[in-house]
Amino acid sequence: MTQSKNVVGVTGKRVLAIYAHPDDEGQVTGTLAAFLAAGNAVTLICTTRGEVGEISDAALATPETLGYTRELELRAAMAQIGLADVRFLPFWDSGMDGTPENADPRCFHQQPADVAVPAILSIMREVRPHFVFTWQADGGYGHPDHIAAHRHTVAAFEACGDATAYPEAGEPWAPERLYWGARLMGQFATIRLEMERRGLLPEPLDDAARTRIADMLAKPELPVSVIVDCAHLVETKRRASSMHRSQFGESSMFARIPEDLRLQFFGQERFYQARPETSDSEPPRTDFS
Repeated sequence: MTQSKNVVGVTGKRVLAIYAHPDDEGQVTGTLAAFLAAGNAVTLICTTRGEVGEISDAALATPETLGYTRELELRAAMAQIGLADVRFLPFWDSGMDGTPENADPRCFHQQPADVAVPAILSIMREVRPHFVFTWQADGGYGHPDHIAAHRHTVAAFEACGDATAYPEAGEPWAPERLYWGARLMGQFATIRLEMERRGLLPEPLDDAARTRIADMLAKPELPVSVIVDCAHLVETKRRASSMHRSQFGESSMFARIPEDLRLQFFGQERFYQARPETSDSEPPRTDFS
């Protein structure tokens, strides 16, 4: 993979991204690729293996093998951008609110802070990242695991430099900055509606999906601190996404995004800098320098 300029504006940094399921990393794939291409080190933590996700094709997995399949898919996706350091925590996919899996004591969102935080923190203190990325507070669309990833990552970030906090998790280290996605879900919802209008979705949106989209569009969006130009990485991001075959089959929305919408969907990644917090009035930066 080549690029003409260092779009992240830094080199020699260490970056840690923490998400809940294989395919969640899609919101930051271009940024991680750009960090790597500019000579930075990147580690990805996935807190579950997505064991209760959908199966797009019965030939790809069974409910019993889906977690293993999705682990391999995530590793294959990250291989597209040259990211080899992918780590999994031993927690179970929670599924959505109201499902039986949501009450499973093994699932991630059921874990108390004194279990989940040191699991993240031990890797954070080992990797010693300068920048940390994770889900926003509402998890994008309210998924319990996404919200838990946000909550426990923030707690780990704040405890990381405190020698008295979880001393068993390793030597203290103070990361420089914490980021999460900004104005991502609204963009997703807008493009999904446009694709439905054009008749490009495999089937019409059901009532539950339409309600989730309406909720996404109604929510106030976080201010944007950094806009990463990923225009030169559109095809790389699409290849990475296509590795998640058990979730995104040939008829999925991601496989059907038409050429005229690809740059709009894949061409930018936007982040809010939460630590140290930035002023809403500051214009977005174009890199992390």
